[in-house]
Amino acid sequence: MNSELAYLTERDELVFTPYQGLEGLESLAPAWTALTESMPGARFVHYPEWYRAYLVSLETDPSRVWFIGAYRQQKLIGVFPLQFQKYVVKGMQPRVFGTIDDDEMQSSDFVFRRTAENEGLLHAFTQWLRTQRTIHWDELRLRKVREDSAIAHSARARLPKGTIMLCHDGSGYFQTCGSYDLATEAMSGTFKRNLRRLARRAEETAPLRVQSYRRKEELGQAFETFLDIEASGWKGDSGSSSAIRCRPAMLAFYRAVVDEFGARDACVINVLWHGDRPVAGQFCLHIGTTLNILKIGFSDEHASFAPGNLLLERTIRMACEERNVEIVSLVNNPSWARNFKPLSLGVWSYCAPNWTARGVMIHLGVLAKRAIEARGRKPLEIAKPQTDVEVAL
Repeated sequence: MNSELAYLTERDELVFTPYQGLEGLESLAPAWTALTESMPGARFVHYPEWYRAYLVSLETDPSRVWFIGAYRQQKLIGVFPLQFQKYVVKGMQPRVFGTIDDDEMQSSDFVFRRTAENEGLLHAFTQWLRTQRTIHWDELRLRKVREDSAIAHSARARLPKGTIMLCHDGSGYFQTCGSYDLATEAMSGTFKRNLRRLARRAEETAPLRVQSYRRKEELGQAFETFLDIEASGWKGDSGSSSAIRCRPAMLAFYRAVVDEFGARDACVINVLWHGDRPVAGQFCLHIGTTLNILKIGFSDEHASFAPGNLLLERTIRMACEERNVEIVSLVNNPSWARNFKPLSLGVWSYCAPNWTARGVMIHLGVLAKRAIEARGRKPLEIAKPQTDVEVAL
């Protein structure tokens, strides 16, 4: 525990306490876990295990990472995982403080219940951050924030002054609490027929079957199988070397995720077998009633029957048959899944300045840079989800 500062809201007194690095996470972990397990609809980004895996593998300087605990009547009611992000604007290196910014950290959120009582938490937290003296920052940047998140819940009630919301991307998913036909009703008949044709082509030479692995004693071998599949083609050493196995820090991260979430029976690896050959794999986290597909891989040697697509089709079908899976989430908006026509949630970035001369200057410069970068790709949107324009003043 580094310091405390009470912030008086209209309803009650909140105390925000910053904790730094891995040591800070571990001191928060018991109360944090209890908080997350009390949250309806908690996602993998709400668990301390997710951030522990990151800190022990991908983060080269754990002191850049902070966990701000929010207390109401001395009880932990929120955790705000944050990091000093690496960002350059016109030769300057602003102190951009925000959500964990790494390609493998595919989604972001703060950890608190989405209730009326917590609607003001984002505003209160930002006000505290602007007045405390422990953490020195110029801009607050919250990236990859889904519109159904705790952050968005609080932002809809009251955005901190000066906050601008930018359209980031989408998060695809399938509702699997009904039939397979309902889950895939947006998918074209042509694509469905093509999947059946590809399956028949594959089964001319060997049967297809899907095996799901989640027991702790089988996850180790299943993970090695998944790594082999993912590195079998253009991602491997002979290609882009972007496969997990080719990148030691990334490999350490996913091994840590297997260990952390495997211990709570939440890590699932799906493998599509063609006879005795593994031809496609999915690395998943099953949290609550949502199966999150974090990584996929397929054998280039068997690309003629699109094993990755066949595995996703079977995963959706299996989820519709299981009571404990109501959503299959693609986490982000991968181009390879577009023909499946998933439903989509908006994903946003929130940018807020510190009210200092440097903070305001940096904020304006960062916004200008993002506007330039957005040209030719997506139009710059400054908005709330499903609205046209909103800037908190």
